[in-house]
Amino acid sequence: MRKGVTVVELMVGLIIMSILLTALYRAFSTSRQTAADIMANHAINDDLDRTLLRITDDIRESNVIVPGFPVTVEPMEVNTLSTNKDNKLKFVKYLYDYTKDPTDLAAGEVNYTKNEITYYLEPEDDQDPDSPWTLQRSMLPYNNRKEPENSQATVYTILRGIRECVFYRLNDENTSGGGNVYIRLKLTRTDADDESKKYSNEITISVKERGANPE
Repeated sequence: MRKGVTVVELMVGLIIMSILLTALYRAFSTSRQTAADIMANHAINDDLDRTLLRITDDIRESNVIVPGFPVTVEPMEVNTLSTNKDNKLKFVKYLYDYTKDPTDLAAGEVNYTKNEITYYLEPEDDQDPDSPWTLQRSMLPYNNRKEPENSQATVYTILRGIRECVFYRLNDENTSGGGNVYIRLKLTRTDADDESKKYSNEITISVKERGANPE
């Protein structure tokens, strides 16, 4: 009666075990990479949604969009717009003090203060023509004498790694969305070696200006 295993049988078993372990490792590694890719893609989508929601809320809380910020273009010119430092979105939020009677105020005073808010873009690397962009938000408060309070001005970063961000308005007021503020924002993953595998997401939204200018 045979006892134990031969060297050949042992080697065959080891080879089969090695093949199985290699296959399991590759399957696990592929699954892990796929999960990482999905999470990275979701992060881009979340960043887009969060940023556009932030800007949308800001515009809807504002009283007036500053003329020329953003630029007004013809519908046929929209696709020619590109991301640059001069393309800005600027608006004003008025904060009324209803406890004050305008007729009782001193000369030059008003019963409100205001915040001038600007969204603008800066390249992450000025020396690189293909550099991604950073979206900044600045706020300059004015007192009730309509004077800027420069010492209280703030600037902070909203989003990094932007491939494209354009603010504009359409010149044709009679078309659907005419006069609205448009925002086109695009993010692209930069961590993939293969260009064809770099996930991108681009969204264009329009926001209706609300409120009124007391001046």
